[in-house]
Amino acid sequence: MTTMRLTSAALAAAAMVSCANSPVAARQGAAGGAEGVRVPGLSGPDAALAYPAAFFPGAAYDAGIPTPDNVMGFTLGERPATYTQLKAAFEALAESSDRATLVEYATSYEGRSLYYLVITDPSRVGDGDDPFADLKRDLRSVADPRSTDAADAERLAGQLPAVAWMAYAIHGNECSGADAALAAAYHLTASTSAETAQMLEDLVVVIDPLMNPDGRDRYINRLDESRSTQPAHDNQSMAHRGQWPSGRTNHYLFDLNRDWILGVHPETRGRIEAIDEWHPLLLVDAHEMGSLDTYLFSPSREPVNPNLPQRRKHWWDVFALDQGAAFDAFGWRYYTGEWNEEWYPGYTSSWAGFRGAVGILYEQARVAPDGIKRPEGTVLTYRESVHHQVVSTMANLDTLQANRAELYEEFLAERRQNVSADAPHADRVFAIRPWNNHGRMRIFLELMQVQGFDVFVADEAFSAARAENQLGIVSENAEFPAGTLLIPNRQPEAPLVSAMLEFDPRMSEEFLRWSRREILRADDPKLYDVTSWNLTMMHGVPASVISASDVPATSPLELGDASGGVENAEALVAWVIDGVDDNAAIAAARLMEAGVEVRAANKAFEIGGTTFARGSVVVTRNDNQLLPGSDDELIRTIDRIAQDLAVRAIGIDSSLGIGVENPDLGGEHFELLERPRIALVGGPDVSSYGYGTAWHAIDQRLGVPVALLTSTGFGGVDLRRYNTLIIPSTWGPFLREHQAKISEWVESGGTLVAMDNSARQLASEESGLSRVRQLPDVLDNLHDYEITLLREITARTEQVDTDAIWDRDAAGDVAFPWDHEPGEDEESAPDLSLPATDELERRDEWQSVFMPAGVMLAGRIDDRHWLTFGDEHMIPLLMGNNGVLMTKPPVDAAVRVGMLIPEDDLAARRVGWAVMPEGQRLLVRMSGLLWPEAAERLANAAAITRERHGNGQVILFASEPNFRGATLATQRFFLNAIVFGPGMGASHPIIP
Repeated sequence: MTTMRLTSAALAAAAMVSCANSPVAARQGAAGGAEGVRVPGLSGPDAALAYPAAFFPGAAYDAGIPTPDNVMGFTLGERPATYTQLKAAFEALAESSDRATLVEYATSYEGRSLYYLVITDPSRVGDGDDPFADLKRDLRSVADPRSTDAADAERLAGQLPAVAWMAYAIHGNECSGADAALAAAYHLTASTSAETAQMLEDLVVVIDPLMNPDGRDRYINRLDESRSTQPAHDNQSMAHRGQWPSGRTNHYLFDLNRDWILGVHPETRGRIEAIDEWHPLLLVDAHEMGSLDTYLFSPSREPVNPNLPQRRKHWWDVFALDQGAAFDAFGWRYYTGEWNEEWYPGYTSSWAGFRGAVGILYEQARVAPDGIKRPEGTVLTYRESVHHQVVSTMANLDTLQANRAELYEEFLAERRQNVSADAPHADRVFAIRPWNNHGRMRIFLELMQVQGFDVFVADEAFSAARAENQLGIVSENAEFPAGTLLIPNRQPEAPLVSAMLEFDPRMSEEFLRWSRREILRADDPKLYDVTSWNLTMMHGVPASVISASDVPATSPLELGDASGGVENAEALVAWVIDGVDDNAAIAAARLMEAGVEVRAANKAFEIGGTTFARGSVVVTRNDNQLLPGSDDELIRTIDRIAQDLAVRAIGIDSSLGIGVENPDLGGEHFELLERPRIALVGGPDVSSYGYGTAWHAIDQRLGVPVALLTSTGFGGVDLRRYNTLIIPSTWGPFLREHQAKISEWVESGGTLVAMDNSARQLASEESGLSRVRQLPDVLDNLHDYEITLLREITARTEQVDTDAIWDRDAAGDVAFPWDHEPGEDEESAPDLSLPATDELERRDEWQSVFMPAGVMLAGRIDDRHWLTFGDEHMIPLLMGNNGVLMTKPPVDAAVRVGMLIPEDDLAARRVGWAVMPEGQRLLVRMSGLLWPEAAERLANAAAITRERHGNGQVILFASEPNFRGATLATQRFFLNAIVFGPGMGASHPIIP
């Protein structure tokens, strides 16, 4: 992080920033005074936009500190300030006041710096690169009681100022918070009152004014483009509703308010690391919501995550009383709870609660500068919305100041509890065996590091008396090798460790009764977000829970720099990158982009004493004879890409795999790939989230070019330039209108990848592009789909009776997968026949009511299919109310819902739409809320499908494979579709 101080020349330049940045703003006045702030159009002022109230009436300020109005060139709160205007104003405060220090903590994708302003008593500001180094050291001593003796920790807790981290505008189109942040910052910096001086003696106020600068400027630019000279008070107008993609999200259209436990983006990672230095007791997260709403603040309602320390609820109530009283003084309407629940721990204020802070959410009705006409006939102005946020900010700071001593006492006690032997889950350790998917493991471990978690490595092999895996299966005396990664729950950040890594947290029975009642009454499960997010499952990292008593000698994990490159540069035949690593697929894409001919192994093989997984990437000398340059250039290219991705490109000197079953390099198991030429469709018909996650996966992870197409101009696109077309979740007529165009392109050799609602739309007879169907459409013909499923299952489990095979008689007692011999307690075998169609339709209609809001399911994979390179048995699937996809030949089901577990005494039975053979248990739910009705409906459904269509192919993902950039197992299969699809699944690739 960089501490920023402006020179006088820079300050003078900053003061010149004005409303000229905006074409609409340039023709607006900046009136104030008795008439209040207004936004006049060409025909004069609109009286409805007058808001005469001052944010801090009667306050006296230091004249030597420039006002935001003077720096920006317009009255604060008149309209949303741009990133540049806000930054100039905050830089001016830092330059002119000894109370304020500006610190840069991250840089956005578009190159904008993210910063916070520290405001406190000048006596705390030191010299050097970090003027708060001593203060941070003392805060750290209290936050980690292991590093400080009890007396010193108690002394520090009694002396230290309480830190408040006040964060605003993580959604770029929710503007009022950032302007309120500037108003509060100016007041705290420039106020000459004794009350303000005392507050800054008791507190350190950290103002993080603009958490999403890219989104804010996108929103403001489009806001200016859509405004008229006459104010538009109608909340349905474009100025208030926005355009696609909205400014809510960051550059890649991610919702940063869901990223706190995922840490995918630089904005989040920088902010987490900054907050970790300050250990705030209060963290505020200021938002906006629907324009006709009022104002919401904490506390939240159920479900509340069980790992959140219980005292947070007490402090929510304490802060709410003061915040409500501050609003009551103005007669403003507000509410708490209602839609705001506290289950997902990845929101700003929620995440903070697990780290020892009181996390408080603000939600102000969203207002553009034109103001919103409300149902009662009044007009809510933008400046008033800013005022609401200012009042909330100061009310919360007052409450923190008044309760500093008690909050510090509780903070220290809680942190001591986290590291004590009697802490909740103190005996729990998350264990991860060594794995050769180094790329995925590094992403996971870097996230653990960013979150500040203690991670250790087992120095020796050991046995755990009891180990529970992610499916809830318990093994006794489980063996773990040396090098096993160990994350103890007993550590300073214990509540957050639990919240992020606990396999299966449970909601209260009271909430479940309420949720089910509301589902049946109003199709409303009373859930705001996904119900499962376990990070080992999200990342597709196999893990177990063991007891701390079984842990051997360990060493702290030292992640260090990853390394890779060419090994055996003089290899006679080829270089191989092991396909178990996600980075192998990425390496293949980058090698092809560099002009290298690449093959992929569709079967595991051993050459030269080294075993390679299926999906391994092979670059042969023979294939690359026509590559421009010398052999040395080929090797340099491989080495550069392997180093960038930290993978080993192992040279081999023979094409011969020893043994008949071991593939040879010249055989059918090493398929030549085709360089992906990728197009991605976005636009008003497309989910911005699905589009953004696919874009991010291709641009940031694959690191290859992608053409970004618009749905509105798709009719004029020449698809012959591409061999891979990605359609994220869509709605409306897009697919129907362009069905013929897309179908012709696929038939010519294109690879079509469709996700979520697009997959649902294509899984219909009307689409003409896919033979996949949805469950409700095949209830009158389930026989074919059931036989397909039984063939797949028995192919995995069937035993061969050699006597019966070679017997010359037709015995007449052939067994069928649905056979069941009655047990001693059964009078007759159960009826496993399909119910009548009308009964099936009635059951499906009932079960569909209970589809999940976002749950982690077990996915069993076809380990012979190229789409599943990188995994061998099971992957976690994050699914919601997606289509239930059904397949039969010639469609491949690369992944299905439910993991098969042998269980000897289990009888054949009907599970949902299909019979399960005897001896097979089907585990569906891994984590999260899944009603039994939905489990039955989803069991054995296809999650990822692939089929030929002419010379091309269609690949469907039933749910979002790149969810929030964090579902790395399904993201690997998405990347497989892109990288390997044009060469392995399509023929006669299109030549541009």
